[in-house]
Amino acid sequence: MANAIPFQLITPLSVKFDGQAELVIAVGTEGEVGILPSHAPYLTALRPGVLRANVQGAGGATERLELACGEGFLQALPGKVTILADAALSRDEIDIPQAREDLQAAQDEQKAAGSDLPAWRRAQAKIDFANARLAVAGL
Repeated sequence: MANAIPFQLITPLSVKFDGQAELVIAVGTEGEVGILPSHAPYLTALRPGVLRANVQGAGGATERLELACGEGFLQALPGKVTILADAALSRDEIDIPQAREDLQAAQDEQKAAGSDLPAWRRAQAKIDFANARLAVAGL
């Protein structure tokens, strides 16, 4: 793959991806960030959302990787991109009824939080992760 960079996505349970990427797009705390090869050094916290990357697949063809990611961190160096995330789920790992149930529970939790800002933000992170799972599942 021409103009690619080593890319690793690591969760507490496994290494979800370890290969070459032309482009990595993640949801940072200040919005989406796109990383290309030779990117300036960069570090950011990640919010739950959909991670997208153009990666080298079998036979060297470019494939689109889409995962629902939880909170974590992204480090970009000129020669490597590393993401550490609480969770990263592919389309076939997503339980749609559970994601819908989690979304409703988080919305109820957020309503109950009222003026408790830390509780409201925790609920928002759960809402974002549930929405990311549903988006990756195609809903």
